[in-house]
Amino acid sequence: MLRFSVLCISFIITFGIMQADPGGKPGRLLSNSGGCGGCHGNASSNTSVSIISKAGSFTIQPGAKAEFTAIVAHSSKTGAGINIGVKSSPSSNTNSGTLEVLAGQGLKKSSSELTHTSPKTMSSGKAEFSFTWTAPSQEGVYYLMATGNAVNRNGGDSGDEWNFMTPIQITVAASTGVHEANQISSLSVFPNPVQEYSIFQFEVDQPSEASYSIINMMGQTVFSQKLGYMTSGVHSVNFLGLSSILSSGHYLISIQASGGRQTIPFIKQ
Repeated sequence: MLRFSVLCISFIITFGIMQADPGGKPGRLLSNSGGCGGCHGNASSNTSVSIISKAGSFTIQPGAKAEFTAIVAHSSKTGAGINIGVKSSPSSNTNSGTLEVLAGQGLKKSSSELTHTSPKTMSSGKAEFSFTWTAPSQEGVYYLMATGNAVNRNGGDSGDEWNFMTPIQITVAASTGVHEANQISSLSVFPNPVQEYSIFQFEVDQPSEASYSIINMMGQTVFSQKLGYMTSGVHSVNFLGLSSILSSGHYLISIQASGGRQTIPFIKQ
C-alpha cells in the first residue's frame, strides 16, 4: 500500500511537471486558431498587443531586413509571453519571409514563427520583444501578426489574460529611385506616462507638411491633427487638452511627414 501511494504521488508530481509549459507555443496567430484559449481562457481587451518598426515604416524592399519590437501591455499583470509570425494573408497559415531572434530578447524560433522562451517580466505595465524580419524576394503585401499573453505568475494558468493583435500590413516593394529618406527621427514623449503638461518631440530632416495620430491598442485612431508646414530641425508639441480626452491605457503616437513616419508607444495614467 505504501509503495502504491508513493507511486501515485510520483505520478501526480511528474504529470504536473509535464503539464507546466512556461515556454511559448507557435500556431496561435489566426483568429480561428483559438489563440491561447486552450489554457488561458478567453481573449481579453485588458491585454493590448502592438508592434512598432524601428525604422518607423512598414514598407520594405525585397530581401531587405527590418527590425521590429512587439509590446504586450497590461495594467496589473507581471509577465508576458508572445507568438509572432508573418503570413501571406490574415487567414492563411503560410509563412512569408524569415523571422529571426535577437540576443537577450527572450524569444526563440519555432516552426518559422517566434515565441517566448519563458514569461518575460513586465516593466511599467509592458514587456517588449525585439526581432528582425527579412522580406521575401516577391513584392506584395504581407501580414505581421502577434498574439500576446499577460500572466500573473501564480504558477498556474488561471488569471492570465491574452489577446490577438490587429494584423499589420507590410508592403514589400522595390525602390522607385525617388528619394525616400525617412524624414522623421528622434521621436520621444516626456514625461511618459503622459500628463497634462507632457510634450512629444521629433526632428524633421527636410522641410515638409506633417501630421500626427494617436492610436489605441486595438489599432483604432482616436485623435489626429495636422501640424502644418515644418521646417527642418527639432519640434516640440504639447499634449495640452489631449490627455484629458484619453482614458487610461497604452497608446501609440505616429508622426508622419512626406517620405517618412515614426511611431512609438506611450502610456496615459
